[in-house]
Amino acid sequence: MKKIISFILGCFVALNLSVSVANSAANEVRVAYFLEWPSPNLEDMMKKNFAKALGVPVKWTNFTNGGAMTDAMLAGDIDISYSQGLVPFINAVKSKAPIKLVDIAMEYGMGGTTCVTSNASGITKANATELEGKKVAVPLGTMAEYVFDESMKVVGADRKKMDIIQMDPEEGAAALVSGDVVMACLFGGNSIKAATAVGSRLLTVQEARDAGILGIDITSVTTKFMKENPGMLRTFIEVTHEANARYRAGKSDMNVMAKASEMKVGDMKETLGGFKFLTPEETKQSMESGNLDAFLKGMGTPRGNVDTSFLPL
Repeated sequence: MKKIISFILGCFVALNLSVSVANSAANEVRVAYFLEWPSPNLEDMMKKNFAKALGVPVKWTNFTNGGAMTDAMLAGDIDISYSQGLVPFINAVKSKAPIKLVDIAMEYGMGGTTCVTSNASGITKANATELEGKKVAVPLGTMAEYVFDESMKVVGADRKKMDIIQMDPEEGAAALVSGDVVMACLFGGNSIKAATAVGSRLLTVQEARDAGILGIDITSVTTKFMKENPGMLRTFIEVTHEANARYRAGKSDMNVMAKASEMKVGDMKETLGGFKFLTPEETKQSMESGNLDAFLKGMGTPRGNVDTSFLPL
């Protein structure tokens, strides 16, 4: 009789556990991403491979900057931000936002994020102090602002003496074309192409690389989603790294990726040329003691906001 009662109680506990897991599992996953910012996993987005792997619908929403991604996460509208800029993430956790860094989307130089001066202004690296007193467009609180600050150190111009206007990349490119600003710092293939049609990069990609200017985009997640859906988060990261491996092997569907990014294939390939998609092992090393770790420490990021346990190692 005791064995029967124990069996019944065991079944009851198991049932309660399974019901609890079912109730905590999300019935959809909401992901933030950028247009004009191509990545191999966008092929899987287009082909519904994330939904197949996760077993629930995956809703992808594009944003204009990483700060807006943070706001959406805090509002409960987004679970995972893919390729969020590191600076917006750092700003968020410094304000005690309940989000965690769980993966690196890519490393990149100034091929994907840059500052462009208008040819009409006559301002180049050689006379960059002429930016002082002029209007410049910068998407504040983003990796583009970091690139702006680091570039000004290289060329010897004082940002405090400039009239800095908050503009997202598309707006900044348009303002440069219309002559409303003499320089625009921006990211995204289409925006950079529009800006360089009337201007030139203040620093070339190689000059920026030589100066040690490195961009890192990450995958962040709300603490709530991470705790309630660890399996789903792990699967999301696994699918992303499988896509990266496919890209490194030259097997990505570039037409599908370009469509997802709303870019022409040629322009997309040019942007991708400046991106490095790390292996899981490289990612872990960067997060624990490499480029990412150094960036976080250099920016005074509070500890305890990085979790490598979801990487497919």
